[in-house]
Amino acid sequence: MAENTSFTDTLKGLGPARLGVMGVVIAMLVIFFIFISLRVSEPNLSILYRDLNNVDSSAVAGKLSEEGINYQISPDGAMVYVSEEDVGRARMLLAQAGLPNGGSMGYEIFDDQSGFGTTTFVQNLNNKRALEGELARTIMSLDKVDLAKVHIVLPQRELFARESREATASVTLKVLPSERLSKQQIYGIQNLVANAVPELSAKKVTILDSEANLLAGGEDEGGPGGTAEEMRQNMEARMARAVEGLVGRVVGLDNVRATVTADLDFDRISTNSEVYDPEGQVLRSSQIIEEADTERTPPSDGVTVNNNLPGLDAISGDGNGPTSESSRIEELNNYEISRTVQSTVRESGEVKKLSVAVIVDGTYITDAEGNKTYQPRSEEDMEKIETLVRSAVGFDATRGDLIEIVNLPFAEVEFPEEDLGDTVLGFSKDSVLETVQMLTLGIMLLLVVLLVVKPILSQLFQSMQKEDEEEGEVDPLLEAQQRAALAAPMGDGEEISIAAARGAEGGEDEAELMIDMQSVEGKVKASTVKKVGEIVSNHPSETVSVIRQWMTTE
Repeated sequence: MAENTSFTDTLKGLGPARLGVMGVVIAMLVIFFIFISLRVSEPNLSILYRDLNNVDSSAVAGKLSEEGINYQISPDGAMVYVSEEDVGRARMLLAQAGLPNGGSMGYEIFDDQSGFGTTTFVQNLNNKRALEGELARTIMSLDKVDLAKVHIVLPQRELFARESREATASVTLKVLPSERLSKQQIYGIQNLVANAVPELSAKKVTILDSEANLLAGGEDEGGPGGTAEEMRQNMEARMARAVEGLVGRVVGLDNVRATVTADLDFDRISTNSEVYDPEGQVLRSSQIIEEADTERTPPSDGVTVNNNLPGLDAISGDGNGPTSESSRIEELNNYEISRTVQSTVRESGEVKKLSVAVIVDGTYITDAEGNKTYQPRSEEDMEKIETLVRSAVGFDATRGDLIEIVNLPFAEVEFPEEDLGDTVLGFSKDSVLETVQMLTLGIMLLLVVLLVVKPILSQLFQSMQKEDEEEGEVDPLLEAQQRAALAAPMGDGEEISIAAARGAEGGEDEAELMIDMQSVEGKVKASTVKKVGEIVSNHPSETVSVIRQWMTTE
């Protein structure tokens, strides 16, 4: 009872202000320890899936709830978290269920449907939905594509219709950050969708990105060639890679950089020419005509019967008349002259001029202290490298091509620090949080010691000091009584004296003279008896020791 009273008196002695501060500190300390215990018991969460749409988030959450796996979803619903121990198991279960599927339904739409009671319209609609979902999944499997959505329009054949409408399709793509689809890849997606849908041509497929930029128009035939600018960029990049790959085999892939600038002619020219070669004659036909004519003049005889008879001149042998002969030879030759007909079509993209710039790093020598010294490459090595570059780009001096190869030291690359997410002054968020927790715990303990423990201990020490002082005032009486008690059994005639002592209560002095115990006739002062009782109560061990000494001496 005395101890409880002393503790209550100690608390009263602290005052209302200190008691209020102590209460606030204790409450804060309790709240802090509850927070620490909850955080320690909370499991470490890891990202299960990110960039999910609302449909996938809902499906994933439902499946995890069925399997009894604890999860958390970000406020925007795009990320799902589970504990580190459940990541592998959760992904296997979700993959078995076909989740996440990008919010699209594939041919599994027919798994839980029966053909009985289903109309033709519903069957056609489900077939189109399944086809759209399968195409979206296929497109999302590409490296640079994050999300894809496909819409297909399949016109119904109408009765008595003279013209049928063509099928059309539209594709919406979300490309991964820092990625870009080339013209060839976009053209490939166009053909992928066109070949998967009956009666759909590639020119009827429209492709948009997530920012509503037209990647491939519906009426654009497309093609891997792309625009003139894309053709130029592709050629320059291809030549630069060829130079870096070839020279990098000699000096190291990280020790060479190349840039190619190509001047292309995008004019499409068609030329038709017809060339004749006079020296190249060929006989096509030849015609020869020969004529011979003989004419004889008869003599001037009279007219007789013999002259008029045919053949009579020969018989008569009279050939004295004049004779004339003539002949003609005519030759006609037809020749074909050699002729060349040439039709030339020059496609666009012809190289007019190339400019190639190459930077090659030198070599480095490390001394005994670990210091690196730059050393340029020799002229012979640079000439060999220039020969390789000329061969790699197809150098043509007649076009005015230029090649510049420079040997310079590369700047030291300072690699950026690893991205650890949200950081504060270079420290990760978790590290900062743990440090703050430890500092808060230390401050709370210090406040408890200064504001709670120290005042209580001070009050206790003060109360103990007062008790010691009070007990010190009783000690002379105790010593006198002990001496008297020890001297009592020594003999019958000896006087036993009790020293006068100062009373402890009220500060009153109860000085008493030495009393002769033999002269006391059955009466003792009540104050003396009370004082002896208090001494026995406050010092039981000493009292027991004195009584034992009495019993031993007797």
